[in-house]
Amino acid sequence: MGEYMAEPITCSSDLKEHSSNPDSDRYIPSCMEMYIMSLQKSLCEELAAIEGKQFTVDRWIRPAEPDGSPGGGGITCIVQDGQVFEKAGVNISVVHGTLSKQAIQQMKSRGKELYGDTVPFTAMGISSVIHPINPFVPTIHFNYRYFEIPGENKTWWFGGGTDLTPTYLNRDDAKHFHST
Repeated sequence: MGEYMAEPITCSSDLKEHSSNPDSDRYIPSCMEMYIMSLQKSLCEELAAIEGKQFTVDRWIRPAEPDGSPGGGGITCIVQDGQVFEKAGVNISVVHGTLSKQAIQQMKSRGKELYGDTVPFTAMGISSVIHPINPFVPTIHFNYRYFEIPGENKTWWFGGGTDLTPTYLNRDDAKHFHST
């Protein structure tokens, strides 16, 4: 297996060029894409070692925009029907496009300053859902993402979170989770 679970969505040479130049307008997105791909591989390797079974990997491409510009894509990694995990997925997506009018209105209502009727975006993130077989081990879900509206009035933000869903509640586990 190489550096990542699959070939990056963005051209590797572009990622390396932009991630090594803090003055590049693609610096943060390039660093983020490389980070989530490295994190995906690390998590998959750790979970595969616990399970004793390799992940199935599916690299997918999002359809191009109407103007022909690339839509991005993602890498889905799944292991299932094991001895430890009923199913575990660790996925990344790196997508590009134009915000819908509804999305623009919603963002403006939340205080984002957006200009024009056509607003391009880049979004990327990593998400995971891990369902253990043991009912005393909680299901975990997390997602962390980066969203950017490029251009003259560039705006960006990070978001996400993590949650545990126990089948049987252990109050000490809940206290520990919420205190870390």
